[in-house]
Amino acid sequence: MQAKVCHSKEAGVKTISPEEAAGLIAGGEGLVWLDIDGPLSAEQRRMLEQPPFNLHELAIEDASKEDGQRAKVEEYDGYFFLVMHSLSRSMQDGSLQLEWSEIDLFVGSNFLISVSRGEPGELRQVWKDVDSRAGLMSCGSDMLAYYLLDAVVDRYVEVIDDIEDILDALEDAVVDPRAGEETVQQIFSFKRQMIRFRKKTGPLREAINEMTSRNFPLVENDTLPYLRDVYDHLIRLSDMLDSYRDILTGALDVHLSAVSNRLNEVMKRLALVATIFMPLSFITGFWGMNFAALPVASHIWMWGSLVFMGTVSVMMIIIFQTRKYR
Repeated sequence: MQAKVCHSKEAGVKTISPEEAAGLIAGGEGLVWLDIDGPLSAEQRRMLEQPPFNLHELAIEDASKEDGQRAKVEEYDGYFFLVMHSLSRSMQDGSLQLEWSEIDLFVGSNFLISVSRGEPGELRQVWKDVDSRAGLMSCGSDMLAYYLLDAVVDRYVEVIDDIEDILDALEDAVVDPRAGEETVQQIFSFKRQMIRFRKKTGPLREAINEMTSRNFPLVENDTLPYLRDVYDHLIRLSDMLDSYRDILTGALDVHLSAVSNRLNEVMKRLALVATIFMPLSFITGFWGMNFAALPVASHIWMWGSLVFMGTVSVMMIIIFQTRKYR
């Protein structure tokens, strides 16, 4: 648990103890940012339930869970509770892996309490930036919440740009004749990641829309244009995710069609060979029967039948070639 306070842009930002933070919040002095590594422990829950915080037990319960909360915003008396998710990506065995960590914000008139899981890079970056940019904390708790939101959504945009490059490579792979089951597995894995991405960002868009579409407490009019900008970014992300999902579906269809076409070519060649050998099999089967005193049992008929079989084979090959049955 760590805390910072900003009394004014000129005074700058100071690092303080959690106990000092509680006293400043109680006195309404400056803007206090209290950062807690979540989920909340029993002791931290008791602290936040008591003055000067007086946070609602339901919001504290949400912040006490490991993960799994959908993005949302809830209004309480004197503050609001915002849930969002930090994003990081990695590549494992050629597949994109997206890792999410929940960030909970309690935003009051003179405080912001962040509860994070793991080490969200976006939150840590803003935590460092406030030391050199006091303006991040001097404009109010709603603007500080905006900076955190903006950092999280900017990370979404960076990952989307990387996804576009991976999609281009997948589209090239599906038409490769050597593409196999591994390519299909990559497409399915990638599609699952896109669906999860959509589930994480969709509710956050609804939460920001709620904050900007009505007279939301503690959100000043000067902050609304910035929140609308984040909302626009999320709309664009949602559209891009939908289009990427369609591209993946189309890529899978193309791959399956290519596999089916290659199978048809193989079956066509096998059918061609079987058709050519069908009359030959009949001729050799009829004259190869072990009957006594056959009427055509002579060397002349033997060589004649061989010539006939060769002539039939050549004629059938010519017919198939001219009619493009290959």
